Amino acid sequence: MDRDDRAGRPGGDHPPERPDHPEPLVSAQDVEDADDILFAHPPRVITRWLCGCGEDYPCPDVRFARLVRAVHATDNGVDDSR
Repeated sequence: MDRDDRAGRPGGDHPPERPDHPEPLVSAQDVEDADDILFAHPPRVITRWLCGCGEDYPCPDVRFARLVRAVHATDNGVDDSR
């Protein structure tokens, strides 16, 4: 059944769209859901440490150096880890 065949007029049960009042892009439920999402996901400040090389601290080089120092300290029986 074609949409124009129902009820004998074009568009069926829907009134013709007026050019000065287009259909809304979102529903009232969409707006309510968006408000809930924005309330539940506020922005927050995050502090990051950056290494001298520009990567996140500790960078892979620093992790390796710490590992070497930790192994060296346990081999010598001295705890000089920093």
